[in-house]
Amino acid sequence: MSTLAVSAHALTPGSGTWVKETNLFGLQDAYTYVPKNTAPATIGKGRALMLTLHGCGMTAAGNVINRKYNWEDTAEQYGMVVIAPTVPSGTTATRTYAGCWDWFGGNHSRTTRDEAILLKLVDAVRARPELDIDITQIYVTGLSSGGGLVVDLGCVAPDYFAGMGINAGPALYTPGNAGVGSKSTRTPQQVADTCKQIAGSYSTALQTQITSVVNGSSDGVVDPTHDWTNRDGMKIAYGATTGAGTFTDVKSTGTLWQDSASHLRVSYIEATGMGHAWPAGPGGSGGGTYVDYTHVNYPAYVTKFFFDNNLRVERGDPKPVVASCSASVASPTATAVTINGAATDNGSIASYSVTISGPSPSTDNAAGSGASFSKQYAALANGSYTAKVAATDNVGGVSAAPCTASFQIGPITLVPPSDVTAPAASITASAITLTWSNVAGATSYTVTRTGGSAGTVVASVAAAGGATTSFNATGLEEKTQYTFTVQAANSSGTSGASAALVVTTKSSWICTATTASNYAHVQAGRAYVVSGYAHANGSNTRMGLNNTFYTSKLAQTSAGYYIVGDCPSSP
Repeated sequence: MSTLAVSAHALTPGSGTWVKETNLFGLQDAYTYVPKNTAPATIGKGRALMLTLHGCGMTAAGNVINRKYNWEDTAEQYGMVVIAPTVPSGTTATRTYAGCWDWFGGNHSRTTRDEAILLKLVDAVRARPELDIDITQIYVTGLSSGGGLVVDLGCVAPDYFAGMGINAGPALYTPGNAGVGSKSTRTPQQVADTCKQIAGSYSTALQTQITSVVNGSSDGVVDPTHDWTNRDGMKIAYGATTGAGTFTDVKSTGTLWQDSASHLRVSYIEATGMGHAWPAGPGGSGGGTYVDYTHVNYPAYVTKFFFDNNLRVERGDPKPVVASCSASVASPTATAVTINGAATDNGSIASYSVTISGPSPSTDNAAGSGASFSKQYAALANGSYTAKVAATDNVGGVSAAPCTASFQIGPITLVPPSDVTAPAASITASAITLTWSNVAGATSYTVTRTGGSAGTVVASVAAAGGATTSFNATGLEEKTQYTFTVQAANSSGTSGASAALVVTTKSSWICTATTASNYAHVQAGRAYVVSGYAHANGSNTRMGLNNTFYTSKLAQTSAGYYIVGDCPSSP
């Protein structure tokens, strides 16, 4: 987890009390807490903003603020603004249950139902310049129907919310008629697919969102299977299926999952023995309905989880990055090069430096500034060069890795390859494969072959992209000696010839061995008889008496030529 840094922003202090909002967008009421702490441990470029949602039959004033949900200490520690709204009044076409957020069913979007109301509230608060809200640090948490709406909000507007804190929330798109205590009828894959679907064109923001899920093991109102479905669905949506360890808190156990880049993306806490409640922890004050003060301090936990693992903020002071560079020489006879470069930074680029290595080395620490630069360097001697481009930002940060570009001034003096060889395994009766190390500056090679009835044969081979180039000479004659030379070439000319390589092709004959009586060998024409003894044809090796009792193995190594024993091994 990342280390928290102190923000350089001058934050406007708050009263340290909950202030009632005046622009409600249809909500019954809403309260905002702006902490007094003006030098918080923080990340990014401003304050974080936490939207926290109560459960059914509750209100912000009666059940959330004034230490009931225990947000105040955490808000002061992190310098975080907290908004606690109360659900709109009455029953509407989409609000089946009065006093509940309309989390249920389908057809959720960022422009309808409670999502539209709450996004307008978030927009209004984050637009206040004195609060200095960092748009990369907006989070949402909620209990029960509020927890269900958290998933709706986080999926329809993942670009808004960098983190979701789901507390005993029904699984995404659970039907509104689901009974109290009923198990989830949704699957994790359905949650993942639905989340991406309702995110629409904003679905790429899911790649940098994180989720925390918490529930009581004894919850009889929202069955824990709903929490597991939301948890596992977001794991699929994020590609975070790798376990990243476990932890314990006050009467609670937790598990973490990470994505393929080892970023923590999903956290799950089960409060052992807790029923349907917001886990405010021991620091909260009693009086809240469906609030538990004996288990994990969830406001403190989830805020730290969000701050430690937020994937959208710039942490510390990032150094500039030289995104691209190039070197351009006008013609083979030119003595000047133009170096181009571009860099990115969270601030501005104050200067570029260019270091040229080669026959005419130089260092230029004032090559340009801004997003990109282009500068010419003249009067360079012939030869091969390397230019390295670095960038310095407006606060003195220097790019960690320079960008490198190579170029050539004047013609390249080519040398012939020094290690032309033909591996034994590549030599057959009709083909020979040559290999050699690439020559600096060569773009192609000329291979000259002599020998055999074809006489002199010349072939051109393009230089391979790796360290070596190879050429396969085919259509050769068996048991014939060939001589090869290789020359390096480019647009400026051709090198001298390499040392001659002499290679002889193999025989096309395939040796076979036969074991039989000497009499049978003679009868088959593999041997002949002299004074009662059998002799192998060709080699004339005596094999013993010519009868059916003496047995020999003969190997035919060429037409009409036999030796006693096995076929010789290939070289």
